[in-house]
Amino acid sequence: MINVHAVNVNHRLDESTFEHLMLYIKPERRAKIRRFHSLEDAQRALIADILLRIVICSELGIKNKEIIFDKNEYGKPFLKGNHSFHFNISHAGDWVVCATHSSPVGIDIEQIQPISFDIAKRFFSKNEYIDLMNIDDLQRLSYFYDLWTLKESYIKAAGKGLFIPLNSFAIRINDNDIRIETENEFSDCFFKRYSFESDYKMAVCGRINDFSNDVIVKELNKMCDEMLIM
Repeated sequence: MINVHAVNVNHRLDESTFEHLMLYIKPERRAKIRRFHSLEDAQRALIADILLRIVICSELGIKNKEIIFDKNEYGKPFLKGNHSFHFNISHAGDWVVCATHSSPVGIDIEQIQPISFDIAKRFFSKNEYIDLMNIDDLQRLSYFYDLWTLKESYIKAAGKGLFIPLNSFAIRINDNDIRIETENEFSDCFFKRYSFESDYKMAVCGRINDFSNDVIVKELNKMCDEMLIM
């Protein structure tokens, strides 16, 4: 089953907790996090790393010190030495989310904010843009974020990021039926949308149609305690 985990990061970590959690990640990752100009961005990046480590330790039954990450040629991280475990991370606003499975998986979360629909004209396929503009004005923004998160989850699952142009494939939505129109190699896939926060959209893409029904929400203040036993 494709599992989805989330943690709310709207509470700022105190300095001692931040530094304590930094001890559980690799030195090069700590250095990158310390280069963030924004404290919020630094905290979000740290929590994303910690969340992923907790999930890996729990699902694979290994120790945190055994975790080694690497990246493929397109920059997508993977767990070194274990080709049967796949994961993907996303964050937006107050949320950091993670999806895991034994086959490639992608996840995207976005906070709904006003946008210019010229973005869709630039980055969506012709059919997607037509679908979007045919939506009722009051529902168009919501539909835009449905499409955006589904498309992002797809290119992240494919593992090539923006090396796959967003307009090179089309996501077509008919109620809960979501299908993809593409000539890309990564075409045999399934999607699920999650609505666990009213002003956010989240989508997951995977190789199998076996998604968890619920998002596993972890409490930020308990993550330090979890790391102590990992």
